[in-house]
Amino acid sequence: MSSAPALLFEVMDKEWPLWFVVAGFLGVGLFGLFVRMKRPIAVVLFLAWAVYGAVRQLAELNDPYVGPAIRSEAGLPYVVLSYASIGIGVLLPLIGAWLGRTR
Repeated sequence: MSSAPALLFEVMDKEWPLWFVVAGFLGVGLFGLFVRMKRPIAVVLFLAWAVYGAVRQLAELNDPYVGPAIRSEAGLPYVVLSYASIGIGVLLPLIGAWLGRTR
């Protein structure tokens, strides 16, 4: 059995795919934004969920061993879109809480 397939997917087969990162953070952010209409206190749950995902993703991207491997295998767009998704996923529930408070 050849070890060539194992060499092709060293890191990115263990990481979240980009579509999941973008959809996950955007979904959590949008739900956190719109949930304030029914239950304003539930924004805390969505914000905690987004922060947990952000900490997990940032820990992987900034790891001294895994981070460079992610950048070399997935490229810079993966890193940039991950950071943008994290920002959106955390900011949207905060915007929802702010809109709910000023309402």
